[in-house]
Amino acid sequence: MRIELRLAIRDRARFLSHLEMVDLLLAAFRRAGYEITLSNGMRPRPIISLALARGVGVASEDERCTIELVGDSHDLDALIERLAATCPRGVVPLDARLAGPKTIAAGATYRIAFDAPGDLVAQAVDAYLASAELPIERRSPKQRRTVDVKRFAPEPRLDGSAIIVDIAILEDGSAKPEEVIRALASCANSDLPSAGVTRLAVAMAPKPVRMATTETT
Repeated sequence: MRIELRLAIRDRARFLSHLEMVDLLLAAFRRAGYEITLSNGMRPRPIISLALARGVGVASEDERCTIELVGDSHDLDALIERLAATCPRGVVPLDARLAGPKTIAAGATYRIAFDAPGDLVAQAVDAYLASAELPIERRSPKQRRTVDVKRFAPEPRLDGSAIIVDIAILEDGSAKPEEVIRALASCANSDLPSAGVTRLAVAMAPKPVRMATTETT
């Protein structure tokens, strides 16, 4: 039985990494008495996936997990209750439903709070919206590249001294919430220290079907 589970990640649980969240959920399901289906092949693995990796330190009100359980029938209301009793503090099961056709994450909505005056945040947002592009350097141990944050997150909007921003996931990549923060700081010509990032929602889209191709001679 394949189900879609939605959770909230709050408090100190937001510091768990993506892989730690997978291990945590597998353990929670097992403690709750559920057996997880294993994949085929030489090295079977539990069939579980999270829709969108969450940055360490980012809270979430819409964490989505797809998992396949052994058995054809499970009471989903009871499943939420049993999981709530086995998940650690800060990991809150919200609802579960039968999984439909496979989907992929197409974007996410974040609330970014700032430890800065509201008028400075408003000025930064105005300058951000007026910019044609906002290139930010992304560094990793293996490479450096420039990301146009404005292309992926075109319209942040004020929410008091915080902002709400939709970040799209396109075929060639996406932007990170911390890159939006850096872009806003560049627009303000000032530091804009973040007071917390929360993912409010994940937008899902049908998974593209890859068409088989044939070669002719």
